[in-house]
Amino acid sequence: VAKLFLEIFSGGEADLGLLRTTAAEDLLGPSDELFARVPQETPGTLAFAPIVDGDLLPDYPVRAFRHGNAHPIPLIIGTNKDESSLFRMMKSPLMPIDPVVITSMFAEIADEHPGFELPDHSQIEGAYSGLSKLGAGLGLTRDFGFRLPTLWIAEAHSKIAPTWLYRFDYAPPMLKALKIGATHGTELAYVFGNINHGARDITYKLGGLSAARHVSERMQTRWLDFARAAGDYGIGADSELGTAPGWPTYDTDTRSTLLIDKHDAVVADLDREIREAWGDTVIAFT
Repeated sequence: VAKLFLEIFSGGEADLGLLRTTAAEDLLGPSDELFARVPQETPGTLAFAPIVDGDLLPDYPVRAFRHGNAHPIPLIIGTNKDESSLFRMMKSPLMPIDPVVITSMFAEIADEHPGFELPDHSQIEGAYSGLSKLGAGLGLTRDFGFRLPTLWIAEAHSKIAPTWLYRFDYAPPMLKALKIGATHGTELAYVFGNINHGARDITYKLGGLSAARHVSERMQTRWLDFARAAGDYGIGADSELGTAPGWPTYDTDTRSTLLIDKHDAVVADLDREIREAWGDTVIAFT
């Protein structure tokens, strides 16, 4: 990537001396080009990302959690039901959808990490049987990019500190109609309580605002409950949530997940088939 940047910057010849004497603002254009080119040429790869050097960043985050090297503090962690749909809409190569491209990406991961073994393909394909090619691609991207790392972290961290796992499923009718659903980042508005942005916001044009407010209220109650007394009792065990369920901690016996939707529910071992199909190999973080 560094060599490619030098080539873009200097028009074909890697001139490090020229780079050192160039004003910062003149590096922005080549940086933008690099940021666009890298994921197009190597799907799933960011041009700019932290580098594990054994010093400033001693290990990959997921592997650090799995080895018990994270700080033993209470943790809320989770994902959204339709993480990949936003990237599909944006046609972003950062999150490839085509199974052929995904397989190619896994092969590149294996080349970069000698000794890496991909999970059994037949097992993985079985977890998405009955889905269209697009649906399977969206599921693969969602799971190896978001859901699986989250499950691995929850499983590891729950052994050293209280851990709560959620999946955010709520999507108003408009986002469902647009085939976006509960996509990447949509939970943030509910956590911070800024779900309605006025007349120009189309999110609730087909309804769902009242339900969204209740979802937001429950999430804020749970998050504040966590901040006040995490580890002392189950999140949401007080009367502020009305009939909504309490949120038990995650452990490898029950694997409890809070399913956040129009009506919340606690589900044991949510996404079990996906977890078992992929196995314990840490994809892209080994």
